[in-house]
Amino acid sequence: MSQLPSLSMTMRRAIPICAAAVAALGSNAAFAKHINTLGAWDGSSYVEPFGCPDTTTYGQVITVPKGETTLDKFTFEWKNLDTGSFVARGEVYAWNGSMATGSALWESKAKTFSFSDGLFHKVTFKPGAVPVTAGQQYVVFVSIDKDYEKCTNSYEVGWGYLPTGPYTGGDFVYQNNEGNEGNWTTVPWSVFTGSDLAMKMTFGP
Repeated sequence: MSQLPSLSMTMRRAIPICAAAVAALGSNAAFAKHINTLGAWDGSSYVEPFGCPDTTTYGQVITVPKGETTLDKFTFEWKNLDTGSFVARGEVYAWNGSMATGSALWESKAKTFSFSDGLFHKVTFKPGAVPVTAGQQYVVFVSIDKDYEKCTNSYEVGWGYLPTGPYTGGDFVYQNNEGNEGNWTTVPWSVFTGSDLAMKMTFGP
């Protein structure tokens, strides 16, 4: 059965952000090297469940800052909701406004993830100079779909999440694919408009 992501927040209200921080987050100059929502995240709010067996693809739409030509690294925050493991891959695709489009610009090797302490952990992927175009949108995501046959248990994680995200260049997106990676580029993704994942995107020159 497909699942809708749910939110877990210590306080169900908009996360306060000072005016100066909002101004900086909305400025292209502030994102000369990074798109970073980690500083605005409260350190405890998360969206879930990502993992086996249903909701297998979570990601963030981004707009490449002015002057940047490569995406070098991206980081998300995860915490386990139960015990076990799954195999997933990091992905970078162009975004057409409703779904991923074209072929993968980058895909990581399959990697096994397993946390059991209930704490948040930084999960980092290092594409290393993936060519991107300033001003264009991309979807940066992690998916279990290509390794779905390895889902031998029900293991899920929550992702650090800002329900009223300060980043205006994209939103949190997801798919309930149950192993069908063909949906990435053929089926519109579900979008949580105005919200962001806790993330850091690092760009090259």
